[in-house]
Amino acid sequence: MLLSSFLRQRACALIFALLALAACSPGPKASDELKAEPANCEITGKSFGIVGGDILSSDNDLSASTVMVVHIDYKDEVSICTGTLIDTDKVLTAAHCTSPFGKKTAIAFTNNSTCLTQAPKRTLRVVTEEAIHPDYSYWVKSWDNASHDLAIMKFKGDIPAGYKIRELPSTDFTTTPSDNLVMTGYGTTTEKSGDSGTLRFTTASASRLLTDFRLALNDSIVTAKNTLILEQPENGVCTGDSGGPLYVHSERGLTLVGITSMGVDHKTRDEKNTRTCHGVALFTDVRAHLEWIQKKKNSL
Repeated sequence: MLLSSFLRQRACALIFALLALAACSPGPKASDELKAEPANCEITGKSFGIVGGDILSSDNDLSASTVMVVHIDYKDEVSICTGTLIDTDKVLTAAHCTSPFGKKTAIAFTNNSTCLTQAPKRTLRVVTEEAIHPDYSYWVKSWDNASHDLAIMKFKGDIPAGYKIRELPSTDFTTTPSDNLVMTGYGTTTEKSGDSGTLRFTTASASRLLTDFRLALNDSIVTAKNTLILEQPENGVCTGDSGGPLYVHSERGLTLVGITSMGVDHKTRDEKNTRTCHGVALFTDVRAHLEWIQKKKNSL
């Protein structure tokens, strides 16, 4: 989802300025400045509840490892995605949140895009390296891309206070229909709204997970290997939530199982009148790619 014109110009200027700073090794004074910058722009509250979701405050377990991915393309247009902190300097997100023609990318530690301009030193970290899953294709539009729509981004700088690393799941972790699923993201609340940039969350029963779905447009059955397919007729993920986490919430806490890849209006018969945020959502199954994730996490 593109940001407003003003925010786009400010974000571009801030990220480029931070790139210049990143070329130098920050001393204690620079580190102190990062921690000292106030974050009054953060949204406060106790909400723990996207489309049909609630605003997620910046002081709980869900928001503690969720970050915004800010990308500037070759046209100087700014778009946002969502990511999950998996190391002290690395974020797991979707491969389609990167671009072979991209200019710059930054990680924003905030639950509110206003902080990009009001608290940039605390909020923004410049991405210095990226690893894209080798089976993902920028050029071929296919359901298969959802099977490996993963990227790892390495950023320069420290983690602001209140954030923590999210552990990866085990390969044998399984879901049951009685489980509760949780999604977080910075995306819009409807297909046509311009309200991206605020961290929200929503929940769903794992009984809404499908093994395949029927695409009404050509009356075909669609399956995608190594994905989690979720029905979302009333609530779920939308534009800007790409790359965000899908968790199983149980007595053991939050377990990361998927990364938001795409939404599909599987019921429409009109390509020009689709509601991609109210059909099914496809999440790349993290458990199927643990070896690749761990390898890149160690090598970047």
